[in-house]
Amino acid sequence: MDRIKYYRRRQFVLGPRAVNPGGWEEHDLEGLGFLVVHPDLAVTTVRIPAGLLVLLGDVLDSRSPASGNRGILEEAAARVTNADQLPAVLEPLSGRFVLLAALNGTRRLYHDAVGLRQVTYCRDGDGAVWCASQAETLAEVLRYGHDPEVLSYRNLPMYQRDRGEFWLLHDRTPYRAVRHLLPNHCLDLDTGRASRYWPVPGAIPQLSIADSIEQCTPILEGSIAAAASRFDLCLGMSAGMDSRKTLAAAREVRDRIRYFSHAPGHDRLDVHDIRVPARLLPRLGLRHESLGWNPMSSDFREIYEASATWAREKKGHIAHTLFRHFGPDTVIMNSNISEVAQCVYWLPARHLDGEGLAILSGLNHPFAVRSFQAWVDGAAPACEAAGMELLDLFFLEQRMGRWTVAAFSEYDVAHDTFNPYNNRLLHRMMLAIHPRHRRDRRWDVPIRQIRAMWPDVLCEPVNPQDSLHEQLQQTLRRFVVHRTITPWLPVYQYLRFLKKRRRYIAQGAENAAGASQ
Repeated sequence: MDRIKYYRRRQFVLGPRAVNPGGWEEHDLEGLGFLVVHPDLAVTTVRIPAGLLVLLGDVLDSRSPASGNRGILEEAAARVTNADQLPAVLEPLSGRFVLLAALNGTRRLYHDAVGLRQVTYCRDGDGAVWCASQAETLAEVLRYGHDPEVLSYRNLPMYQRDRGEFWLLHDRTPYRAVRHLLPNHCLDLDTGRASRYWPVPGAIPQLSIADSIEQCTPILEGSIAAAASRFDLCLGMSAGMDSRKTLAAAREVRDRIRYFSHAPGHDRLDVHDIRVPARLLPRLGLRHESLGWNPMSSDFREIYEASATWAREKKGHIAHTLFRHFGPDTVIMNSNISEVAQCVYWLPARHLDGEGLAILSGLNHPFAVRSFQAWVDGAAPACEAAGMELLDLFFLEQRMGRWTVAAFSEYDVAHDTFNPYNNRLLHRMMLAIHPRHRRDRRWDVPIRQIRAMWPDVLCEPVNPQDSLHEQLQQTLRRFVVHRTITPWLPVYQYLRFLKKRRRYIAQGAENAAGASQ
Protein backbone atom coordinates (compact mmCIF):
# COMPACT_ATOMS: atom_id res chain seq x y z
CA MET A 1 0.00 0.00 0.00
CA ASP A 2 1.10 3.56 -0.78
CA ARG A 3 2.18 4.93 2.62
CA ILE A 4 1.73 8.60 1.67
CA LYS A 5 -1.85 8.00 0.51
CA TYR A 6 -3.00 5.80 3.39
CA TYR A 7 -0.91 6.59 6.47
CA ARG A 8 -3.08 8.68 8.83
CA ARG A 9 -5.33 9.36 5.90
CA ARG A 10 -7.63 12.42 6.03
CA GLN A 11 -5.92 13.73 9.18
CA PHE A 12 -4.44 17.11 10.09
CA VAL A 13 -2.04 18.77 12.54
CA LEU A 14 -2.27 22.42 13.64
CA GLY A 15 0.45 24.01 15.76
CA PRO A 16 3.09 26.72 16.13
CA ARG A 17 5.33 24.91 13.65
CA ALA A 18 4.80 22.58 10.69
CA VAL A 19 4.94 18.83 11.44
CA ASN A 20 4.81 16.85 8.20
CA PRO A 21 4.76 13.01 8.21
CA GLY A 22 5.70 13.11 4.53
CA GLY A 23 3.78 14.21 1.46
CA TRP A 24 1.17 16.24 3.35
CA GLU A 25 0.12 19.76 2.34
CA GLU A 26 1.41 22.67 4.43
CA HIS A 27 -0.47 25.93 5.02
CA ASP A 28 0.92 28.92 6.88
CA LEU A 29 -2.30 30.48 8.18
CA GLU A 30 -1.95 34.04 9.39
CA GLY A 31 -3.21 34.23 12.93
CA LEU A 32 -3.92 30.48 13.18
CA GLY A 33 -0.49 28.84 12.96
CA PHE A 34 0.84 26.11 10.70
CA LEU A 35 -1.67 23.65 9.30
CA VAL A 36 -0.43 20.35 7.84
CA VAL A 37 -3.08 18.25 6.08
CA HIS A 38 -3.20 14.84 4.46
CA PRO A 39 -3.82 15.20 0.69
CA ASP A 40 -7.20 13.46 0.93
CA LEU A 41 -8.63 15.95 3.44
CA ALA A 42 -10.24 18.89 1.65
CA VAL A 43 -9.13 22.39 2.73
CA THR A 44 -11.25 25.46 1.89
CA THR A 45 -10.15 28.97 2.89
CA VAL A 46 -12.23 32.15 2.85
CA ARG A 47 -10.90 35.58 3.82
CA ILE A 48 -13.30 38.31 4.90
CA PRO A 49 -12.82 41.78 6.44
CA ALA A 50 -13.31 40.31 9.91
CA GLY A 51 -10.59 37.69 9.41
CA LEU A 52 -10.19 34.13 8.17
CA LEU A 53 -12.28 30.93 8.01
CA VAL A 54 -10.65 27.58 7.13
CA LEU A 55 -12.76 24.47 6.56
CA LEU A 56 -11.23 20.99 6.84
CA GLY A 57 -13.39 18.23 5.37
CA ASP A 58 -16.82 18.57 3.80
CA VAL A 59 -19.87 20.60 4.76
CA LEU A 60 -23.31 20.11 3.17
CA ASP A 61 -26.43 22.25 3.17
CA SER A 62 -29.75 20.41 2.95
CA ARG A 63 -31.39 23.64 1.73
CA SER A 64 -29.03 23.82 -1.25
CA PRO A 65 -27.89 20.30 -2.21
CA ALA A 66 -25.90 21.48 -5.22
CA SER A 67 -23.70 23.87 -3.19
CA GLY A 68 -20.06 22.94 -2.63
CA ASN A 69 -17.73 23.57 0.27
CA ARG A 70 -16.64 27.00 -0.95
CA GLY A 71 -20.12 28.28 -1.66
CA ILE A 72 -21.41 27.18 1.74
CA LEU A 73 -18.37 28.60 3.54
CA GLU A 74 -18.64 31.93 1.70
CA GLU A 75 -22.31 32.19 2.60
CA ALA A 76 -21.47 31.46 6.24
CA ALA A 77 -18.65 34.01 6.20
CA ALA A 78 -21.01 36.71 4.92
CA ARG A 79 -23.16 36.25 8.02
CA VAL A 80 -20.51 36.53 10.74
CA THR A 81 -18.32 39.25 12.18
CA ASN A 82 -17.23 37.39 15.31
CA ALA A 83 -16.77 33.78 16.41
CA ASP A 84 -19.74 33.83 18.79
CA GLN A 85 -22.05 33.90 15.76
CA LEU A 86 -20.67 30.68 14.28
CA PRO A 87 -22.76 28.12 16.24
CA ALA A 88 -26.01 29.57 14.86
CA VAL A 89 -24.57 29.59 11.33
CA LEU A 90 -23.36 25.99 11.61
CA GLU A 91 -26.57 24.63 13.19
CA PRO A 92 -28.45 23.74 9.95
CA LEU A 93 -25.37 22.29 8.20
CA SER A 94 -24.46 18.62 7.78
CA GLY A 95 -21.19 16.91 6.94
CA ARG A 96 -17.99 15.93 8.65
CA PHE A 97 -15.73 18.92 9.15
CA VAL A 98 -13.53 21.13 11.31
CA LEU A 99 -13.82 24.92 11.10
CA LEU A 100 -10.92 27.16 12.11
CA ALA A 101 -11.85 30.80 12.68
CA ALA A 102 -9.72 33.89 13.26
CA LEU A 103 -12.23 36.73 13.53
CA ASN A 104 -11.54 40.17 14.99
CA GLY A 105 -8.80 38.96 17.31
CA THR A 106 -10.54 35.75 18.42
CA ARG A 107 -9.16 32.36 17.36
CA ARG A 108 -11.42 29.32 17.73
CA LEU A 109 -12.01 25.81 16.41
CA TYR A 110 -15.46 24.29 15.89
CA HIS A 111 -16.48 20.97 14.39
CA ASP A 112 -19.62 19.25 13.10
CA ALA A 113 -22.64 18.47 15.28
CA VAL A 114 -21.39 15.14 16.71
CA GLY A 115 -17.69 15.83 16.21
CA LEU A 116 -17.35 13.12 13.55
CA ARG A 117 -14.28 14.92 12.22
CA GLN A 118 -12.29 14.13 15.35
CA VAL A 119 -10.16 16.76 17.13
CA THR A 120 -7.66 16.24 19.96
CA TYR A 121 -5.71 19.09 21.53
CA CYS A 122 -3.12 20.10 24.13
CA ARG A 123 -0.63 22.83 25.10
CA ASP A 124 3.11 22.35 24.89
CA GLY A 125 5.72 23.43 27.44
CA ASP A 126 5.75 26.96 26.01
CA GLY A 127 1.97 27.28 26.29
CA ALA A 128 1.32 27.00 22.55
CA VAL A 129 -1.86 25.18 21.49
CA TRP A 130 -1.67 22.10 19.27
CA CYS A 131 -4.52 20.23 17.57
CA ALA A 132 -4.60 17.00 15.59
CA SER A 133 -6.99 14.34 14.38
CA GLN A 134 -5.36 11.70 16.62
CA ALA A 135 -4.03 11.97 20.15
CA GLU A 136 -1.16 9.71 19.15
CA THR A 137 0.12 12.33 16.71
CA LEU A 138 0.40 14.95 19.45
CA ALA A 139 2.01 12.47 21.84
CA GLU A 140 4.67 11.66 19.25
CA VAL A 141 5.40 15.29 18.43
CA LEU A 142 5.54 16.43 22.06
CA ARG A 143 6.83 13.16 23.55
CA TYR A 144 3.96 12.59 25.96
CA GLY A 145 3.60 9.28 27.79
CA HIS A 146 0.49 7.24 28.49
CA ASP A 147 -1.89 8.09 31.33
CA PRO A 148 -1.67 5.26 33.95
CA GLU A 149 -5.36 5.66 34.88
CA VAL A 150 -6.44 5.22 31.27
CA LEU A 151 -4.13 2.22 30.88
CA SER A 152 -5.75 0.61 33.93
CA TYR A 153 -9.19 1.13 32.38
CA ARG A 154 -7.93 -0.21 29.04
CA ASN A 155 -6.91 -3.44 30.78
CA LEU A 156 -10.38 -4.29 32.08
CA PRO A 157 -11.03 -8.04 31.68
CA MET A 158 -14.05 -7.34 29.46
CA TYR A 159 -11.82 -5.57 26.94
CA GLN A 160 -9.05 -8.13 27.15
CA ARG A 161 -11.49 -10.90 26.27
CA ASP A 162 -13.13 -8.69 23.60
CA ARG A 163 -16.55 -8.96 25.25
CA GLY A 164 -17.01 -5.26 24.64
CA GLU A 165 -15.72 -2.77 22.10
CA PHE A 166 -13.23 -0.49 23.83
CA TRP A 167 -14.08 3.21 23.91
CA LEU A 168 -12.69 6.22 25.72
CA LEU A 169 -14.85 8.44 27.92
CA HIS A 170 -15.64 12.12 28.43
CA ASP A 171 -12.74 14.13 26.94
CA ARG A 172 -9.96 11.71 27.88
CA THR A 173 -7.32 10.21 25.59
CA PRO A 174 -4.55 7.69 26.35
CA TYR A 175 -2.24 10.62 27.14
CA ARG A 176 -2.60 12.72 30.29
CA ALA A 177 -1.86 16.04 28.58
CA VAL A 178 -4.04 15.47 25.49
CA ARG A 179 -7.82 15.97 25.44
CA HIS A 180 -10.59 15.12 22.98
CA LEU A 181 -12.90 17.94 21.83
CA LEU A 182 -16.46 16.84 22.59
CA PRO A 183 -19.48 17.65 20.43
CA ASN A 184 -21.15 20.98 21.21
CA HIS A 185 -17.83 22.42 22.45
CA CYS A 186 -15.43 24.84 20.78
CA LEU A 187 -11.72 25.22 21.39
CA ASP A 188 -10.08 28.57 22.15
CA LEU A 189 -6.86 28.45 20.13
CA ASP A 190 -5.24 31.09 22.35
CA THR A 191 -5.81 29.45 25.74
CA GLY A 192 -6.25 25.80 24.77
CA ARG A 193 -9.52 25.66 26.73
CA ALA A 194 -12.67 23.95 25.49
CA SER A 195 -16.05 25.46 26.34
CA ARG A 196 -19.61 24.30 25.85
CA TYR A 197 -21.83 26.38 23.55
CA TRP A 198 -24.86 24.03 23.19
CA PRO A 199 -27.52 23.29 24.33
CA VAL A 200 -28.72 26.81 25.05
CA PRO A 201 -31.98 27.91 26.71
CA GLY A 202 -34.87 27.15 24.38
CA ALA A 203 -32.79 24.73 22.29
CA ILE A 204 -35.43 21.99 22.43
CA PRO A 205 -38.88 23.19 21.32
CA GLN A 206 -42.10 21.28 21.97
CA LEU A 207 -43.57 19.81 18.81
CA SER A 208 -46.21 17.25 17.94
CA ILE A 209 -45.07 14.12 16.11
CA ALA A 210 -46.54 15.45 12.86
CA ASP A 211 -44.84 18.84 13.19
CA SER A 212 -41.50 17.25 14.07
CA ILE A 213 -41.66 14.97 11.04
CA GLU A 214 -42.55 17.92 8.82
CA GLN A 215 -39.48 19.80 10.09
CA CYS A 216 -37.07 16.83 10.02
CA THR A 217 -37.90 15.31 6.64
CA PRO A 218 -36.49 18.06 4.35
CA ILE A 219 -33.28 18.22 6.41
CA LEU A 220 -32.74 14.48 6.11
CA GLU A 221 -33.71 14.24 2.44
CA GLY A 222 -31.75 17.35 1.49
CA SER A 223 -28.60 16.20 3.27
CA ILE A 224 -28.66 12.86 1.44
CA ALA A 225 -29.33 14.58 -1.88
CA ALA A 226 -26.34 16.86 -1.26
CA ALA A 227 -24.11 13.88 -0.45
CA ALA A 228 -25.29 11.92 -3.50
CA SER A 229 -24.52 14.89 -5.77
CA ARG A 230 -20.97 15.18 -4.44
CA PHE A 231 -19.75 11.68 -3.50
CA ASP A 232 -19.58 8.13 -4.81
CA LEU A 233 -22.09 7.12 -2.14
CA CYS A 234 -22.76 3.65 -0.70
CA LEU A 235 -25.43 2.92 1.93
CA GLY A 236 -24.89 0.14 4.45
CA MET A 237 -28.16 -1.74 4.99
CA SER A 238 -29.20 -4.00 7.85
CA ALA A 239 -32.53 -5.42 9.03
CA GLY A 240 -32.86 -2.56 11.53
CA MET A 241 -34.86 0.65 11.67
CA ASP A 242 -32.02 3.17 11.27
CA SER A 243 -30.86 2.13 7.80
CA ARG A 244 -34.50 1.66 6.72
CA LYS A 245 -35.24 5.27 7.62
CA THR A 246 -32.14 6.42 5.73
CA LEU A 247 -33.22 4.42 2.69
CA ALA A 248 -36.64 6.08 2.78
CA ALA A 249 -35.02 9.53 2.93
CA ALA A 250 -32.88 8.64 -0.11
CA ARG A 251 -35.90 8.00 -2.34
CA GLU A 252 -35.30 10.88 -4.76
CA VAL A 253 -31.63 9.97 -5.34
CA ARG A 254 -31.91 6.20 -4.84
CA ASP A 255 -30.50 5.38 -8.28
CA ARG A 256 -27.25 7.26 -7.50
CA ILE A 257 -26.39 5.10 -4.47
CA ARG A 258 -24.95 1.60 -4.10
CA TYR A 259 -26.45 -0.63 -1.39
CA PHE A 260 -24.64 -3.31 0.56
CA SER A 261 -24.61 -5.46 3.68
CA HIS A 262 -21.56 -7.12 5.14
CA ALA A 263 -21.08 -10.26 7.18
CA PRO A 264 -20.44 -9.81 10.92
CA GLY A 265 -17.73 -12.47 10.88
CA HIS A 266 -16.26 -15.40 9.00
CA ASP A 267 -18.77 -17.31 6.82
CA ARG A 268 -21.84 -15.63 8.35
CA LEU A 269 -23.86 -14.59 5.32
CA ASP A 270 -27.10 -16.26 6.42
CA VAL A 271 -28.20 -13.64 8.97
CA HIS A 272 -31.16 -11.26 9.06
CA ASP A 273 -28.96 -8.18 8.54
CA ILE A 274 -28.10 -9.59 5.11
CA ARG A 275 -31.21 -11.63 4.24
CA VAL A 276 -33.70 -8.82 4.85
CA PRO A 277 -31.93 -6.19 2.68
CA ALA A 278 -31.35 -8.87 0.03
CA ARG A 279 -35.14 -9.32 -0.22
CA LEU A 280 -36.10 -5.68 0.29
CA LEU A 281 -33.89 -3.86 -2.21
CA PRO A 282 -34.83 -5.89 -5.35
CA ARG A 283 -38.50 -5.33 -4.49
CA LEU A 284 -37.74 -1.60 -4.72
CA GLY A 285 -35.89 -2.00 -8.01
CA LEU A 286 -32.48 -1.60 -6.38
CA ARG A 287 -29.40 -3.84 -6.44
CA HIS A 288 -28.11 -5.33 -3.20
CA GLU A 289 -24.46 -6.29 -2.74
CA SER A 290 -23.60 -8.88 -0.11
CA LEU A 291 -20.04 -8.61 1.19
CA GLY A 292 -18.22 -11.50 2.78
CA TRP A 293 -15.64 -11.19 5.55
CA ASN A 294 -12.26 -10.02 4.26
CA PRO A 295 -9.72 -9.95 7.13
CA MET A 296 -6.92 -7.38 7.11
CA SER A 297 -3.87 -8.10 5.03
CA SER A 298 -0.50 -7.54 6.71
CA ASP A 299 0.24 -4.29 4.85
CA PHE A 300 -3.24 -2.90 5.52
CA ARG A 301 -2.99 -3.85 9.20
CA GLU A 302 0.34 -2.06 9.57
CA ILE A 303 -1.03 1.25 8.26
CA TYR A 304 -4.40 0.85 9.98
CA GLU A 305 -2.87 0.33 13.42
CA ALA A 306 -0.46 3.23 12.91
CA SER A 307 -3.27 5.57 11.87
CA ALA A 308 -5.69 5.37 14.80
CA THR A 309 -5.07 5.48 18.54
CA TRP A 310 -5.64 1.97 19.92
CA ALA A 311 -7.28 0.87 16.68
CA ARG A 312 -9.74 -2.00 17.21
CA GLU A 313 -9.30 -5.31 15.42
CA LYS A 314 -12.92 -5.78 14.35
CA LYS A 315 -13.18 -2.30 12.86
CA GLY A 316 -10.00 -2.98 10.90
CA HIS A 317 -11.50 -6.10 9.32
CA ILE A 318 -14.65 -4.16 8.39
CA ALA A 319 -12.58 -1.32 6.92
CA HIS A 320 -10.52 -3.79 4.89
CA THR A 321 -13.65 -5.58 3.65
CA LEU A 322 -15.13 -2.31 2.36
CA PHE A 323 -11.77 -1.17 0.98
CA ARG A 324 -11.32 -4.33 -1.05
CA HIS A 325 -14.87 -4.26 -2.41
CA PHE A 326 -15.45 -0.56 -3.14
CA GLY A 327 -11.93 0.82 -3.54
CA PRO A 328 -10.29 3.74 -1.71
CA ASP A 329 -12.42 6.69 -2.84
CA THR A 330 -15.99 5.78 -1.95
CA VAL A 331 -18.04 7.41 0.83
CA ILE A 332 -20.03 5.11 3.10
CA MET A 333 -23.37 6.39 4.40
CA ASN A 334 -23.88 5.35 8.01
CA SER A 335 -27.08 5.66 10.09
CA ASN A 336 -25.96 5.32 13.74
CA ILE A 337 -26.89 8.79 14.94
CA SER A 338 -30.55 8.21 14.04
CA GLU A 339 -30.96 6.79 17.56
CA VAL A 340 -30.26 10.17 19.20
CA ALA A 341 -34.01 10.65 19.72
CA GLN A 342 -34.83 7.08 20.74
CA CYS A 343 -34.33 7.43 24.52
CA VAL A 344 -31.87 4.55 24.45
CA TYR A 345 -30.91 5.15 28.11
CA TRP A 346 -33.00 5.43 31.27
CA LEU A 347 -32.02 5.97 34.91
CA PRO A 348 -33.93 6.68 38.13
CA ALA A 349 -33.55 10.39 38.88
CA ARG A 350 -31.41 9.74 41.98
CA HIS A 351 -28.87 7.85 39.83
CA LEU A 352 -28.23 10.60 37.28
CA ASP A 353 -24.57 10.77 38.21
CA GLY A 354 -21.23 9.30 37.22
CA GLU A 355 -21.89 5.91 38.77
CA GLY A 356 -25.35 5.68 37.20
CA LEU A 357 -23.88 6.33 33.76
CA ALA A 358 -21.15 3.77 34.42
CA ILE A 359 -23.87 1.23 35.30
CA LEU A 360 -25.74 1.99 32.07
CA SER A 361 -22.53 1.61 30.08
CA GLY A 362 -21.46 -1.57 31.87
CA LEU A 363 -18.13 -0.05 32.91
CA ASN A 364 -17.20 -0.79 36.51
CA HIS A 365 -13.98 1.13 36.90
CA PRO A 366 -13.09 4.29 38.88
CA PHE A 367 -11.96 5.93 35.65
CA ALA A 368 -15.44 5.50 34.16
CA VAL A 369 -17.21 6.85 37.24
CA ARG A 370 -14.93 9.90 37.53
CA SER A 371 -15.02 10.64 33.80
CA PHE A 372 -18.80 10.43 33.59
CA GLN A 373 -19.20 12.54 36.74
CA ALA A 374 -16.99 15.23 35.22
CA TRP A 375 -19.20 15.16 32.14
CA VAL A 376 -22.39 15.39 34.26
CA ASP A 377 -21.01 18.36 36.18
CA GLY A 378 -20.60 20.29 32.93
CA ALA A 379 -23.66 19.03 31.06
CA ALA A 380 -26.41 19.01 33.71
CA PRO A 381 -26.70 22.83 34.13
CA ALA A 382 -26.86 23.31 30.35
CA CYS A 383 -29.54 20.62 29.98
CA GLU A 384 -31.61 22.10 32.80
CA ALA A 385 -31.47 25.57 31.22
CA ALA A 386 -32.30 24.17 27.77
CA GLY A 387 -35.09 21.83 28.89
CA MET A 388 -33.16 18.87 27.46
CA GLU A 389 -33.02 15.35 28.89
CA LEU A 390 -29.54 14.70 30.29
CA LEU A 391 -29.50 11.13 28.96
CA ASP A 392 -30.31 12.32 25.43
CA LEU A 393 -27.22 14.52 25.56
CA PHE A 394 -25.20 11.68 27.10
CA PHE A 395 -26.05 9.42 24.16
CA LEU A 396 -25.16 12.16 21.69
CA GLU A 397 -21.91 13.36 23.26
CA GLN A 398 -20.52 10.18 24.82
CA ARG A 399 -21.88 7.13 23.01
CA MET A 400 -21.97 8.78 19.59
CA GLY A 401 -19.34 11.47 20.24
CA ARG A 402 -16.75 8.97 21.49
CA TRP A 403 -17.65 5.37 20.51
CA THR A 404 -18.98 6.10 17.01
CA VAL A 405 -16.42 8.83 16.29
CA ALA A 406 -13.60 6.41 17.08
CA ALA A 407 -14.95 4.02 14.44
CA PHE A 408 -15.26 6.75 11.81
CA SER A 409 -11.66 7.76 12.46
CA GLU A 410 -10.53 4.13 12.15
CA TYR A 411 -12.36 3.77 8.81
CA ASP A 412 -10.65 6.84 7.33
CA VAL A 413 -7.80 4.67 6.06
CA ALA A 414 -10.25 2.87 3.77
CA HIS A 415 -13.08 5.35 3.10
CA ASP A 416 -14.73 8.56 4.22
CA THR A 417 -18.03 8.34 6.09
CA PHE A 418 -21.18 10.43 5.83
CA ASN A 419 -24.01 10.35 8.36
CA PRO A 420 -27.17 12.29 7.34
CA TYR A 421 -28.24 12.59 11.00
CA ASN A 422 -25.15 14.61 11.88
CA ASN A 423 -27.03 17.91 11.94
CA ARG A 424 -27.76 19.94 15.07
CA LEU A 425 -31.00 21.46 13.76
CA LEU A 426 -32.21 17.95 12.96
CA HIS A 427 -31.38 16.85 16.52
CA ARG A 428 -33.41 19.74 17.92
CA MET A 429 -36.46 18.82 15.85
CA MET A 430 -36.14 15.09 16.58
CA LEU A 431 -35.85 15.73 20.33
CA ALA A 432 -38.79 18.16 20.29
CA ILE A 433 -41.27 15.26 20.55
CA HIS A 434 -42.34 14.41 24.09
CA PRO A 435 -40.15 11.61 25.51
CA ARG A 436 -43.12 9.32 26.12
CA HIS A 437 -43.45 8.93 22.34
CA ARG A 438 -39.74 8.19 21.94
CA ARG A 439 -38.99 6.17 25.07
CA ASP A 440 -37.59 2.67 25.06
CA ARG A 441 -36.91 2.43 21.34
CA ARG A 442 -40.55 2.90 20.38
CA TRP A 443 -40.79 2.85 16.61
CA ASP A 444 -44.02 4.81 16.15
CA VAL A 445 -42.21 8.04 15.21
CA PRO A 446 -39.66 6.60 12.71
CA ILE A 447 -42.35 4.43 11.10
CA ARG A 448 -44.58 7.47 10.63
CA GLN A 449 -41.66 9.37 9.12
CA ILE A 450 -40.83 6.50 6.77
CA ARG A 451 -44.45 6.41 5.61
CA ALA A 452 -44.23 10.13 4.90
CA MET A 453 -41.03 9.67 2.84
CA TRP A 454 -41.26 6.28 1.12
CA PRO A 455 -43.77 3.79 2.58
CA ASP A 456 -42.72 1.00 0.21
CA VAL A 457 -39.52 0.41 2.22
CA LEU A 458 -41.71 -1.16 4.93
CA CYS A 459 -42.67 -4.03 2.62
CA GLU A 460 -40.21 -6.21 4.54
CA PRO A 461 -40.30 -6.54 8.36
CA VAL A 462 -37.87 -4.61 10.55
CA ASN A 463 -35.64 -6.81 12.71
CA PRO A 464 -37.75 -9.97 12.27
CA GLN A 465 -37.45 -12.89 14.65
CA ASP A 466 -37.10 -16.55 13.65
CA SER A 467 -38.98 -18.62 16.20
CA LEU A 468 -42.62 -18.23 17.20
CA HIS A 469 -41.51 -17.68 20.80
CA GLU A 470 -39.22 -14.80 19.77
CA GLN A 471 -41.94 -13.31 17.58
CA LEU A 472 -44.43 -13.34 20.46
CA GLN A 473 -41.85 -11.75 22.77
CA GLN A 474 -41.14 -9.01 20.23
CA THR A 475 -44.85 -8.29 19.74
CA LEU A 476 -45.41 -8.14 23.49
CA ARG A 477 -42.53 -5.71 23.97
CA ARG A 478 -43.49 -3.43 21.07
CA PHE A 479 -47.25 -3.23 21.42
CA VAL A 480 -47.92 -3.87 25.10
CA VAL A 481 -44.86 -2.96 27.14
CA HIS A 482 -43.37 -0.10 25.10
CA ARG A 483 -46.58 1.37 23.65
CA THR A 484 -49.01 0.95 26.55
CA ILE A 485 -47.13 0.63 29.84
CA THR A 486 -43.74 2.30 29.43
CA PRO A 487 -44.93 5.79 28.38
CA TRP A 488 -46.72 6.22 31.70
CA LEU A 489 -44.98 3.90 34.15
CA PRO A 490 -41.26 3.03 33.78
CA VAL A 491 -41.52 -0.41 35.36
CA TYR A 492 -39.78 -2.15 32.46
CA GLN A 493 -36.93 0.38 32.43
CA TYR A 494 -36.48 0.07 36.18
CA LEU A 495 -36.25 -3.72 35.98
CA ARG A 496 -33.64 -3.40 33.24
CA PHE A 497 -31.71 -0.91 35.36
CA LEU A 498 -31.67 -3.38 38.26
CA LYS A 499 -30.36 -6.07 35.89
CA LYS A 500 -27.61 -3.75 34.68
CA ARG A 501 -26.71 -2.86 38.25
CA ARG A 502 -26.36 -6.56 39.17
CA ARG A 503 -24.06 -7.05 36.19
CA TYR A 504 -22.11 -3.96 37.22
CA ILE A 505 -21.57 -5.34 40.72
CA ALA A 506 -20.54 -8.73 39.31
CA GLN A 507 -18.13 -7.00 36.95
CA GLY A 508 -16.57 -5.18 39.91
CA ALA A 509 -15.96 -8.50 41.64
CA GLU A 510 -14.43 -9.90 38.45
CA ASN A 511 -12.16 -6.87 38.09
CA ALA A 512 -11.01 -7.19 41.71
CA ALA A 513 -10.28 -10.89 41.26
CA GLY A 514 -8.29 -10.19 38.10
CA ALA A 515 -6.28 -7.45 39.83
CA SER A 516 -5.31 -9.78 42.70
CA GLN A 517 -3.90 -12.46 40.39
